[in-house]
Amino acid sequence: MKVGGAKAGAPAEKRLVTFFKGILGALIGALPGMIVWVVLGKFRIRAAIVGFFLAAGSVKSYGLFTRKNRLHVVTGVFICTAIIAGAVYLAQRLTLSWLMTDSFEETIRVMRMDVTQQIKAENPDVPDNIIQNYIDFRLNQTYGFTKGDFRDCFLHFHRILGKLHMTKAYYGDLIQSYISAAMGAVSLLKSAVQKRVRF
Repeated sequence: MKVGGAKAGAPAEKRLVTFFKGILGALIGALPGMIVWVVLGKFRIRAAIVGFFLAAGSVKSYGLFTRKNRLHVVTGVFICTAIIAGAVYLAQRLTLSWLMTDSFEETIRVMRMDVTQQIKAENPDVPDNIIQNYIDFRLNQTYGFTKGDFRDCFLHFHRILGKLHMTKAYYGDLIQSYISAAMGAVSLLKSAVQKRVRF
């Protein structure tokens, strides 16, 4: 991070443009960390260092995108904090939704087979479509979906957590993720605040 504003003689960039460039930069900087986070999460690997680099990348990229006309440090802290918080939440939700999908699709497939066999054993004349409609109704009542694919798990994420009694565990894990991400940004942000620079 460098002290100062725009270079002498250079046309002043509109603050609104710089503000949105800062948001874009912070997003781009967080993206690699998010991708690695989700890929590792798919294999059930948790690495706190990923959150560290996600946050550091976001802050650094923000600085690069706004270097021509630096914004006030408070604005920079606000933008980076918001992007990092959103990126960590999204990475965590994508990861768990992906893992839920693997479990739900197989569970629903087996459940459909078992329920169909049970009903057929007692009432052989019941049409298959009636049985499937009944299963769909029960699934919708419980989870809000009938397939259990990635889209279902992502959109109904918090409802699934509640049904599985995993809400508290999830938020505890999310807090740990925020702590690891905060460690990646705190040194850069602290330095900027202490030096009262525009970054």
